[in-house]
Formats: sequence, structure tokens, C-alpha cells
Amino acid sequence: MNVATLPNHPVRAGVRRVLLRKPVRKPAARAAVAVLRTRAGRRVVTWAARRHARRTVDRVEWPRLLYVPAAVTYAQLRRKLGPPPSALSVAVAYATPAVVYSALPRGRARTYLTWLAHMWAYKVAFEVPYDHPNRRRRRLLIDQPIATDGVLGRGTPPSQRLQRRLRRPPRLTLLDRALTALYMLWELEPHIALGWLLTRHPGRFPGAAVRLGLTFDATLIGYFAFPTAPPWWASEMEGRMDGEVRRVNAEVLRALQRERRPGTPQEHNPGSNPWAAWPSDHFASALSAAIALAEADPRAGAAGFAYAAGLGFALVYSGEHYVTDLLLGAAVALAIHGAGTALTGPAVRLAEALVQPGPRYKRITRLRR
Repeated sequence: MNVATLPNHPVRAGVRRVLLRKPVRKPAARAAVAVLRTRAGRRVVTWAARRHARRTVDRVEWPRLLYVPAAVTYAQLRRKLGPPPSALSVAVAYATPAVVYSALPRGRARTYLTWLAHMWAYKVAFEVPYDHPNRRRRRLLIDQPIATDGVLGRGTPPSQRLQRRLRRPPRLTLLDRALTALYMLWELEPHIALGWLLTRHPGRFPGAAVRLGLTFDATLIGYFAFPTAPPWWASEMEGRMDGEVRRVNAEVLRALQRERRPGTPQEHNPGSNPWAAWPSDHFASALSAAIALAEADPRAGAAGFAYAAGLGFALVYSGEHYVTDLLLGAAVALAIHGAGTALTGPAVRLAEALVQPGPRYKRITRLRR
């Protein structure tokens, strides 16, 4: 938008005279224009025009944002009021980032808040399959992933083998605590990676955010279609793998909160969705973030890949995922990144509008030159 050409704009006349340098006849007006043509005057005109444009054009649509607390309330109360259809819950959740995008003014704040809204929607959709546990329990995969991991581990699933060799129950070792910290860091790692890209390489943010979001969303297909029990659940709840695999992360967190250990299987099950092991959203998202970082900076990419490797080991050791879960998660991340623009091009072009500078200030920013 060209402020200098807007009708009835309060700084239109002054900006046009400064930009176009039209002659001014009155002495007072001639003196004012002379001041505006100085470096300080140009900055004042630019600041005034931008401030007014933000107030009139980039205005927050507060009525639309009322949908956000309503959606959050619905997500929190849906199980207490009787689980609604899964499709309805997913639709309500994923409408939230669209509402945030349409209600906020253009800029980096809208970019990142839309990403956070999408992550909240994913979290809700992640929990939705467990809204109907009895229905999912009939299709729960317990023995199949154990058999597959047993082949990879030469007769013993890697989670069982690692805990048998490295754990010292009931004592919690330094390795237990370190790998739990690495696991908990995953809650922040995608946001840190994208925040760094947004500040350092804003041109790469749209593509990275779209691909990382698609990676998260693609894992939901497995959670809805193939509910799979993780190693700790199969061991603690069903007695598989001789009951040797424990949920290490839960044990460490209980120790930090000074609660009784070892916790019961029911205490290790938070109720969000314990049957979401295949594929691993943890490893898929960490690998996707690492690829995005590597495309922007090799040093940042090396740090991202190192974290993804450490997280993968922590997931298997702590009983959160099978090795096959990690392999499928890696395949999801690589497939989405490998597809490139053929898969994410339209979405990336739409997302680029969030961070690319718009035309509304291009005319008046020439004042600074």
C-alpha cells in the first residue's frame, strides 16, 4: 500500500510534497518542507506514516480472537462432558491457527503466534484418539512392534537390552537423569529452532515452519490408524519383555517431585494418549528441525543433528519408543523434506506472506535513502 497515494490520509500531502518535491509557494509551508527534507524530518514523516498505517490497516480483529479461548475451553472439557466425535475435535483445534492468522496484523508476531497455535492444535489432535480408549483398545498393537524390534536386537528388543545393561533399579543413575533432561528439552527444541530461523534467516522460516508442521501432522495418521503401545506400556501394563522395561522419564520426574517410587503403571500413564508410539513424533520433528537448521547454517545443523541422535537414544533407552518407531519417524521427516516444493510449495508461498515485507511502506521508506 502506498501511503502517499491514499485519499484522505492525514500525512498524504506532506509525504507527496517531500517525495515528489513539488514547489511550495507560502513561506511558512516552504520552511516546513525544508525541515521535512532534512534527515531528521524524513524520519519523522516515515514514523508518523507507519504508525498511522498500523492503526488503520493492521488492526487486530479482537472479535475473531474470541474463538481462541472458546476452542481452548472446548479442548479441556470435551472428555468431561462426554467425548464428541473425533472429527469435530480435530476441526475445532485446527481452525485455531487459521483464526489467529486472519485476526492478527501482518508481521513476525503473527507468524510465530500462528505457529504456536498450530502446535497447540497438534497437541489436541494427538490426544483425540484416546478420547475413546475402549474403541482403540480393540485395535491396539502390542506384540507386533516387540517382534519387529526383537529382530533388530537379535532376539531382545533394544529397550529391554539397554535397560538391562545400563539401569540400576531402584536407584536412578546420572544417565537416567541426563537422558530425561534431553527428553524434556524436546518440548522447546522445535520452537527454539524456528525462533532462531525467524530472527537470523527470516526468508527460510516459512518453508521450515510448513515442513515441520507437516511432519507433526503426518504422524497423526499413524496414531489414528494404528494405535501402538510403547515399550514401557507393554512391559508395565501387559507384562511383556519380562516386565523389565520401565518408564525412566516418569521415574526421574517422580523423584524430582519427591513422590513415592517406583510409580505404578497407572501413575505412569498421564491419560493424554499413551498409545501414540508409531511413528515417533519426537524423532521426526527433531530430525526435521535439524535439516532446516542445516540448510541455513552448517554449525546450527550439526547441533540439531547431534540433538536428534541423542534424543533417539534417550527415547529407546527410556522405553518411550521402539527403534522401528524412530525409523518410521525419520522416513516421514525425510519424505516431507525430500518432496520439496512439489509437496509444500503452495503452502510455503502462502506462508511467505507472513514475513515478507509488504508494499505499503515501500514508497515512504525511500525517504531514508
